[in-house]
Amino acid sequence: MPRHVFVPVFYRQTPNAQPAVDETSPDEWLEGVYSNQLLVVSPDVKSSSTIPSLMATMLEALAPVDGDRALEIGTGTGYNAALLCHRLGDSNVVSIDIAADLVNAARERLALLGYRPTLGIGDGTDGWVGGALYDRIIATCAPNRIPQTWIDQTRTGGRIVSPIATGIAVIDFDDNRQGTGHFLPGGAFFMPLRPAPRPADLGSQLADITSANATARSVELDESVWFDDAFRFIQALELPGLRFLTTLPDTGVTIFTHPDGSWARIEKGTVAQAGPQRLWDIVEAAYGQWDELGRPGRDKFRLDINPHVQQVRLDGTDATWQLPAVP
Repeated sequence: MPRHVFVPVFYRQTPNAQPAVDETSPDEWLEGVYSNQLLVVSPDVKSSSTIPSLMATMLEALAPVDGDRALEIGTGTGYNAALLCHRLGDSNVVSIDIAADLVNAARERLALLGYRPTLGIGDGTDGWVGGALYDRIIATCAPNRIPQTWIDQTRTGGRIVSPIATGIAVIDFDDNRQGTGHFLPGGAFFMPLRPAPRPADLGSQLADITSANATARSVELDESVWFDDAFRFIQALELPGLRFLTTLPDTGVTIFTHPDGSWARIEKGTVAQAGPQRLWDIVEAAYGQWDELGRPGRDKFRLDINPHVQQVRLDGTDATWQLPAVP
């Protein structure tokens, strides 16, 4: 599938690089487009083209067969919808996105290749009832839990593949619409299904947190654990929405925030925290639990879904985590 049709421009995120790369620099553009990397495709960073190998892994896990109807949550550039059309035929593919400009651009690009799937504009949490029931649903944005609407729109025996807590969940549904699933081994960091609004003035937020008075204590865990890929899964289960905001240059101050207004500021071996939750206390406790459990990878975890609860559990243990009530 020609990826360049769907990525006419992308944006470098590295210092001192030309921010936009397109066909005016054909060598750099094509090298980037056909590399195995995530590409930011809008200057406001609201859309990206997922790493091709990750999309291939997710589509293999989706395992569609001839005649299946598929719903994609998160049209983005349209590239993944094209892959689904190639496999199932465009009459069996529905793809939706909340951003009208993305959907309209994807429609034009898909048409260039002769594909005309059903494309919708709407909140991904609602799925797309007009095309239900679906044999397969795949999400390219990350909910906190599988929305009930997706389950309701899935045929008996159907499958949902979706990011959850920095992992990829593969869930099969029985006659009672109860789901059992597993997680793929690798990490997956997608934009949230419902992104938390960014502060209008990030600089002011940073200044406020940097200067705020809060009781400090010695850290028991270095903030570099944030970048431990395997631990990020447990961390996301314990604190969905936790955000590494920045390490301020020349100061060594590291700031974490949460959508509920909580924050943690780590500086010179101490942490100050404020808000409804003590973020770094929770991170340290989660790390201790993960260490006691033998530092398991994502593929050791299972997901159970019924009308009352969605729960992640670790194989061979009593350790469980309930997913948040809000998708």
